[in-house]
Amino acid sequence: MSVINRGNGRWELRVYVGTGADGKKMRKTKSVKATSKRAAMREYEKFAWEVKHEQAAPQDISADKLTFRQLAEIWDARHNSRKAMTTQETQRNILNNKIMDYFAGMYIQRISADDVMGFLDSLRGKKQNQNTGGELSETMVHKNYKLLNHILSKAVEWKMLAHNPCDDIPKDLRPRPQYHHYPIWEEEDLQKFMAIIGALPSTASNIKQKTMFYLSLLTGARKGEVSALTWNDIDFQQQCIHIDKAQEYVDAAHVKIADPKTPSSVRNLYVDDYVMGLLRQHKANQEHYLKVKGYENPHGYVFLAIRLRNDELVPVSASCLYMWLKKLCRKHHLPEITVHSLRHMAATYALNHGAALTTVQTMLGHTNIRTTSIYLHPLDSQRRETAKILSDKFSNMRKQAAQPQTDKGQTNTDETENPQHPKH
Repeated sequence: MSVINRGNGRWELRVYVGTGADGKKMRKTKSVKATSKRAAMREYEKFAWEVKHEQAAPQDISADKLTFRQLAEIWDARHNSRKAMTTQETQRNILNNKIMDYFAGMYIQRISADDVMGFLDSLRGKKQNQNTGGELSETMVHKNYKLLNHILSKAVEWKMLAHNPCDDIPKDLRPRPQYHHYPIWEEEDLQKFMAIIGALPSTASNIKQKTMFYLSLLTGARKGEVSALTWNDIDFQQQCIHIDKAQEYVDAAHVKIADPKTPSSVRNLYVDDYVMGLLRQHKANQEHYLKVKGYENPHGYVFLAIRLRNDELVPVSASCLYMWLKKLCRKHHLPEITVHSLRHMAATYALNHGAALTTVQTMLGHTNIRTTSIYLHPLDSQRRETAKILSDKFSNMRKQAAQPQTDKGQTNTDETENPQHPKH
């Protein structure tokens, strides 16, 4: 392993791939930009993964003899391995389940639109869980189709396939996702919860959880982004939070700090005096705790877990806040929400109270504004306000319609109500 600082924010990455016939080590190199050695190490991990899978990918198979399984291996090495770890695993889970069961041995040149339609029909007849007996949702069918379409599109891009058979499926027959909205609180429930946590004792644990809650609610930051925050990401003077990394789940025993979900996810988020006050309280509590225990926080994580890994404290897991929320919701008979619900609430309340959709898109770190629109939930208070606006408008129209109408130059039929035209 080799990561060399070349100065001016440039780093050289070297991955050794074996020994040549002359006995010398062979390597692949890559030059990247990174603001720190830790960031450069993250780039190195991605580069090493790419090199490893490129070595394993079949390179000598003619396109007309390429099976879907072999294409999937190439796709995983060339494309999927560059994604965030959680994205990689999600894609592999979808691929290696139903898609591979159906297409693995097929030559990609012979896959037709009828084959794809047959696959979709088979999905709609499958059980999602043998224990519950529930069928696959249309959203899950869409995810399988979307990944299959993507892999075949890459084969076209890489000149392995002349035409993507998914393009031959009529648009009205292509699966569509049925997105479900995360549960969110109405204003009355949110206000009740604020009162509940406002009355909690000011223990170090409560301050930490309140800080995470209000930070998520005000900024709409993803739970993995909040978990990965370090103190140098907090600008107390400008009241700004810099997001440039996220905690990723690898497996039950491991998490990693990596780049955020998309390039658009690198952003600055602004907070108010109240959240800054909570952050200052939490920082003081954390410093006192570390001093008393004799622990180190070399990476400067804002939210720490009370457990050691390799003699270092680890950042709090993304589920920590959820367990706190769940406990309080049940205790006080509030509708249960998730941590991701806070992200939806940040977007919903901002949009319902006049924020521009493009501003909320930037706040959430979305690449596509259509994704941001999914986060807009109708609130009952807004529904009532809209109904009142329409009610007042229609009420005025009814009153005007009920008044006697006099056409210009003509006599009103009800002359008793018009003193200018008495009966004779």
